[in-house]
Amino acid sequence: MSRPKAFNPDEALEKAMQVFWHKGYETTSMEDLLNAMDINRGSLYATFGDKRELFLKAMDLYCTGGGVGNRLSILSQPGPALPLIRQFIGAMLEFGLSDPLRRGCMMTNTLVELAPHEKDIALKVSGRLQMAEEGFFQLLLRAKHEGELATHKDPRALARVLVTMMQGTIVMIKAGTPADVVRQTAETALSILD
Repeated sequence: MSRPKAFNPDEALEKAMQVFWHKGYETTSMEDLLNAMDINRGSLYATFGDKRELFLKAMDLYCTGGGVGNRLSILSQPGPALPLIRQFIGAMLEFGLSDPLRRGCMMTNTLVELAPHEKDIALKVSGRLQMAEEGFFQLLLRAKHEGELATHKDPRALARVLVTMMQGTIVMIKAGTPADVVRQTAETALSILD
């Protein structure tokens, strides 16, 4: 008979996600994880697998929990489409700007750190970016159908620009760019919707 876990796996995973988000994959040591999660090595391996498996689970948690999933749900709400896009971008920027550590986006950080040599992780992050693009695309199609978006504008191209702008402004936040400059940059980029 196995002994019950003396820790909450969900809480431990949340703590691991925070460490990976702050330090990145490569510079996070097993000791960093064990200390933050307040568990022993055996419990970590038995519950989460090795460091890489734990990292992948932390990435999934970041995308579905921690508010990112909630912010993405903005893109599927009813009502005028263009204000929803602006609301979503604004929420993402304020989330990043309100972080005193200026950690940026865990997905963007991961893409920059690992994509050149970790193709499966690059594909996972790319899939998340494609989900954001698809959310923008569907809203932009709706905006075009409802007459909010000019008929000559290409919803797919605009969706790609919005994802690129969003990732770029997140990098600006991480680099310590002043908040007013980040907001102005995003607002200028959003003018493509006008």
